[in-house]
Amino acid sequence: MIRPEEAEFQFSDSSPYDWCETNFFPFAIPEARISGSFYTLTRPRLGVCMSDVTVQDRIATSWDEQLYVDNQQHLPCPQSLLDYSLPNGLSVKAIEPLRHYRIDYVGIEDTEIHVEFRSLMAPFDMNDPDMDPMAAARIGQGWGGAAFSGHYEITGRITGEARLRGKVYRIDYVDTLDRSWGPRKERDNGNATWIHGSFGEALTVHAFFGLDPARTQSFGALISGYVLEDGEVYGLVSACGQAERRGIMPMSNVFEATDMRGKVFRFTAATINASPWAPFPSMVYTQAFQRWNHDGEIGYGVQQDVLSRSYLTRHRDLIARI
Repeated sequence: MIRPEEAEFQFSDSSPYDWCETNFFPFAIPEARISGSFYTLTRPRLGVCMSDVTVQDRIATSWDEQLYVDNQQHLPCPQSLLDYSLPNGLSVKAIEPLRHYRIDYVGIEDTEIHVEFRSLMAPFDMNDPDMDPMAAARIGQGWGGAAFSGHYEITGRITGEARLRGKVYRIDYVDTLDRSWGPRKERDNGNATWIHGSFGEALTVHAFFGLDPARTQSFGALISGYVLEDGEVYGLVSACGQAERRGIMPMSNVFEATDMRGKVFRFTAATINASPWAPFPSMVYTQAFQRWNHDGEIGYGVQQDVLSRSYLTRHRDLIARI
């Protein structure tokens, strides 16, 4: 179970130098084919942080072909994750930790974004067997190791306004944030797919899979996930599917999930914007914003394939043939 105090830094004087704590806040304007995120990765023992603001509006093979990118790798680490401002123009305030956040960003080239996140659920703790049916078999021997000793997701409603290169958009969208803490190395990390689709407040499905795209288009073993349906959260007990990719970029997928009630959900999704994304230097994320279909209902969400650069170089010839 995640407590409000776990929205704050969790490191101590005995934490290793590579201790990492992250915050990820997304937003989207589906009718304009736009999605974006604020991602802060801190190294509190070193006193530094990385802050990334990326806004995507097209399918592109290069990160810098997107609508707006502001990635800064060497900023002073904030003293608190509950209320901070960074030199790049990003401010985050936890009005009510885990439930209500205000995010303000004033950037360059007539771009600023102001949103509020309000949770629709309690945080989903992937390390709590009472919440996540997959946790008991995974803890101590499964994916992620100590880097995910602390991790949660929260689905919520994001509202506000974005001024993107002078054009103003209204934001009103359901999406999922996450936060992690623990030691995190910068070489040969594990791969994963972090994926979800939301159909307004009525339904969100979220899953976290292993990933081995050099060998298969299928998603790997289910690591964690949940269904949020009509305000109630149900952990996943199984899920499967596969993505059609252009190289490493997901273009579409089919996805089936079964929750702890035994209820089965089937989805298809098509990518409407995507590009490689590398806010963490030793990793490449292929971040694809997708239009989802569930029994004729249309929703939206992100398929984020998290790939180690070591893996990509090791398997470059296999991936080139996909």
